[in-house]
Amino acid sequence: MKFDTAYYDNVIDQHRYERLGLGTIDFALAGMSPDDLRTKWMCHTGALDFAEAVAAGKPAIVTTGVGLGGPPHAGTLFQLLRAVKLQQQGLDVQIVLGDLDSYNARRTPLDKVRRTADQYEEFIRRLGFDEQRGVLRRQEGHTNVLATAFLLSRHLDDEDFQWAEEDLSGLYRNHGVFDGLTYGMKQATLLMAADFVQLLTEGRHVLVSLGVDEHKYVALARRGAARWGLPADQLSGIYTKMIPGLGGLPKMSKSIPGSGLDASMPADDIRALVSGDRDTSGEDEGSALLQMYACLPEVDGASYDRATAVRRTGSREWRVLREELVERLITLFAHWPK
Repeated sequence: MKFDTAYYDNVIDQHRYERLGLGTIDFALAGMSPDDLRTKWMCHTGALDFAEAVAAGKPAIVTTGVGLGGPPHAGTLFQLLRAVKLQQQGLDVQIVLGDLDSYNARRTPLDKVRRTADQYEEFIRRLGFDEQRGVLRRQEGHTNVLATAFLLSRHLDDEDFQWAEEDLSGLYRNHGVFDGLTYGMKQATLLMAADFVQLLTEGRHVLVSLGVDEHKYVALARRGAARWGLPADQLSGIYTKMIPGLGGLPKMSKSIPGSGLDASMPADDIRALVSGDRDTSGEDEGSALLQMYACLPEVDGASYDRATAVRRTGSREWRVLREELVERLITLFAHWPK
């Protein structure tokens, strides 16, 4: 599988999503213009309704989550930085650490999961997330969400979970990450959906920020919420492009060794890998370097357009941006507790 223009177009057409891009989106969110939004996300379901709810002063929250399969790679880092940026723009934001996801779906020992969760909590704080203005939590111990998962399970069947397998499941099977959709994985998916639906039960408009390969998780939660009788139209999703992996892999992933850059790597190794990336993809979406640059919080629409143009020409300005990117990554990864 390749996360290229054809893939994105197919996802958008198949699921009737709206593209986030120039001339095709007519709303801003939390002070971010359409041009700025397209640097961080590529399509959505219901985000316009969410933006209107925010503008009207209705109860609204953005939620995202990260897996705990190991030290954060570039994709995880940028997902967290998006959440921090939205909080700094004035939105109520929740970040959920998928500790029970790792425990159930990946069979990770609980003591190891808890140690990793400790590291992630500290890392997220160091990245600038303010717990006084938002929610940073684990899944373990939140019995209200566990109860919501149990109530939600009545409205979902095995066929729903089979349908909602993320688009990278085949890749993960090929790399031995998992063999199939086990009971533990279904439990982890149910709990993820409950993380979203719980906020609905509290009377909020909810925007879930995830990678586009995980778009079906929001659809699954909306499906269950509608059958339950909850206002599923108040549950929205906004989806990021995939950061291509190194070595020809479609995505940087904690689960696939050698696919990308992560916080455990020495600075010199990161420099060497970025310097060694020939960046030969003819498509903007296929460039790991360009897509990582786009995800930096300070990069807006105009900056991204400029970087795209100089990358295509291979000018000295692009080489300078590459060098700045690698040093910025090293600085951000340095926040990871060793």
